[in-house]
Amino acid sequence: MLTRNGTDGRVYGGDCGLIHIADGKRTAAGMAVANFLDESMRVNAVRSGARTDREAEMQNLCPGCYMIALFNAAVELAQRNRQPLSELGNTMAAAFQALAEKPAASEACLEEIAVILDPEDAA
Repeated sequence: MLTRNGTDGRVYGGDCGLIHIADGKRTAAGMAVANFLDESMRVNAVRSGARTDREAEMQNLCPGCYMIALFNAAVELAQRNRQPLSELGNTMAAAFQALAEKPAASEACLEEIAVILDPEDAA
């Protein structure tokens, strides 16, 4: 069951009823997800015959494809863990808006994110 027993004013942070990525390791976990997606896309391009090994190694990935995959991954994880999709959407929208406004400040969400609760859940 999803709980919101965070500490230090955080919605989920430190909640012992949830499984966490260790503090200081969330950036590396994100990098691992990116590496998995990168490798999968390149391997599949070669396996399908769409690219040679050399082309798959040298060409850029399609941003639309990896953005869709990451979006779907976030939705899937939210559904599996009974997180309201509106909470996911509002939280990620704010994080991505901050990234769009100040790309140099993208480090802001490397280890923590400001969760935006649904109005009825925030009360």
